[in-house]
Amino acid sequence: MLDRVQSFFQERMSNAAGEIDEAQRLRVATCALLLEAAHADQEFGAEERRTVAGIVERRFGLDASDAAALIALADEERQQADGLYGFARLINTEYERPRKLAIIDLLWRVVYSDGVLESHEDAIMHRIGKLLGLRHDELIAVKLQVKRSVDD
Repeated sequence: MLDRVQSFFQERMSNAAGEIDEAQRLRVATCALLLEAAHADQEFGAEERRTVAGIVERRFGLDASDAAALIALADEERQQADGLYGFARLINTEYERPRKLAIIDLLWRVVYSDGVLESHEDAIMHRIGKLLGLRHDELIAVKLQVKRSVDD
């Protein structure tokens, strides 16, 4: 995984020393989780695509082209990964609880972007929450907050 990530970022967003840093790996991990949430119901529709692209652009300060490239890389990594553990482990290592909750907020926004919460989506969110070491009540509080905001 890290070879392709390093190559991607060295071509597009390398730092002055030309080395990939942890923040860049975290972008891929976060994006992979966004895509996992989007694909949980086996449908990755236009609204979900727009939501993921918008989140990636805003969250990481990327233009549309770089965001699309990051999404493509993260999707490839997601498909080749042995589950979500590696992505979650990286996030757990580098982020404190508030940042993890912010990621869960983004994931719920992807899930609710098509207006329907499917059981597979809910299940993957609980699994990701557990992998990120979040309590059930935290996961549900963020879920309800996002649901209220998208219903308004």
